[in-house]
Amino acid sequence: MTFTWEQVLDFLCKDQTMTVTSLLFVVFFAVTALVHYALPRIVRPYFLLLVSYGFFCYDAANRPLIGVLLGTTLVTWLCGLVIGRTKKRPLRILALLVAVLGGVGVLIYYKYWNLLADSLGGSLLARRDNLLAPLGLSYFTFAALSYTIDVYKHRCRVETNPFHYALFVSFFPTLINGPIERYPQLRPQIQKSRRFSYNRCAGGAFRMLWGYTKKMVIADNLRLYVSAVYGDAAHMSGPNLVAATVLFGIQLYMDFSGCCDIVLGAARILGYDLIENFRAPFESHNFGEFWRRWHISMTSWFRDYVYFSLGGSRCAPWRHYLNILIVFLCSGLWHGADWRYLVWGLACGLISVLAILTAKPRQVLQRFNPLYRAGWSKALWQMLITNLLFCLTLVFFASALYNTDPFSIYASLLNGWQGIGGSLSQVTRLLYDSGLDGRLPVVLWFGCFVVFLVEHYSENVSAWIRKQVWPLRWTLYYVAAAAVLFFAAFGQSAFIYQQY
Repeated sequence: MTFTWEQVLDFLCKDQTMTVTSLLFVVFFAVTALVHYALPRIVRPYFLLLVSYGFFCYDAANRPLIGVLLGTTLVTWLCGLVIGRTKKRPLRILALLVAVLGGVGVLIYYKYWNLLADSLGGSLLARRDNLLAPLGLSYFTFAALSYTIDVYKHRCRVETNPFHYALFVSFFPTLINGPIERYPQLRPQIQKSRRFSYNRCAGGAFRMLWGYTKKMVIADNLRLYVSAVYGDAAHMSGPNLVAATVLFGIQLYMDFSGCCDIVLGAARILGYDLIENFRAPFESHNFGEFWRRWHISMTSWFRDYVYFSLGGSRCAPWRHYLNILIVFLCSGLWHGADWRYLVWGLACGLISVLAILTAKPRQVLQRFNPLYRAGWSKALWQMLITNLLFCLTLVFFASALYNTDPFSIYASLLNGWQGIGGSLSQVTRLLYDSGLDGRLPVVLWFGCFVVFLVEHYSENVSAWIRKQVWPLRWTLYYVAAAAVLFFAAFGQSAFIYQQY
């Protein structure tokens, strides 16, 4: 049986969006990588720029918004040019203000207009229900703003090539879920494209496969149970709410870090090294360490451009605590125009401040805590407490995603417990009813164990896999590929962080 090119294209494009888990993206990326290495090295950045804009415009609804990406790129590049070429302080400050206010203005208009309209009661602003945000708005806006601010602070040289800078802002692997890149890291890689390397591409391909396994096998299947609970939270018992909240934390990590693995692997194949966005966050011993390991590109962005600008910790204690709260409130607001994200950010900020305030008393009490006498026991309890606090704050986050009342969930966490056996029976019954039956629970538990074990020993999975002996390496290749083929929850390809 033969197929025409029209039939093949129709199959690839029919009812599909350009998400990184779609077959269309896999074909799109494979063709891009082949053409990329077939071109002269000096031409490759310009080709990737065209591909990135093609990726942005693939969705018909996104095409009219191409001006937002172009405008953000052009304005911040011109402002950076002015800042870097003049020594007049007022002109430098004016250019910086234009870039920052322009970028923040775009974010407010496309992401927070309706939140402001609802807050003002419609007296000053009318709600716009048909307002659509451009693809990757938060990511490319923050990347562009970081360049202008870095040029102003003399942390980055001025880029005179607008096309190289445009590629930095619009690089298609990072458009959907980040990470939020910095130009000083990406600039030399854009200016001098790497030669083809088999080891590099093989490592990148495994990193992509690793990400597909985390996202499509683990995260998407866990979503079946989490959505069943949070989608009908008012009728759920405490055991199911607790289990769903804990599993949502794992789902969120597998979903977001899985996408980052796909992005980092794809960029590695094309010859680019991006920022590592996660470093085994569930192994953190305290809440501050957790946020240094989770969504690193975002937390470091707010640290460098908001927290330090406000004075950081080099100010009065009350001001230091206020700076922490402001950063976490900004982080909550970055995730979406919903009061539940704001409260989630506030809760994380309050826990961080409380951790600083109680640091010395806790150090004294630890001497008398029998659970902390052994080093392994102390580390275990610290990790458990840190993850418990994180999961408790996630109630607000998950409630915003599933549009439910977080306070009613907190009120129901202790209801409906029927001893160990009865509580487990409630959770098990709903797990099966949601579709997690047969061999799938075993696959999920084993998959989580393997992921956490491998990532415990290596931050960079691409480099780690190339160092292993071939039996282990090829076993992981086949197991991951088989897991995707037989256990992936196809049809649930949307990433949680894609909407931010």
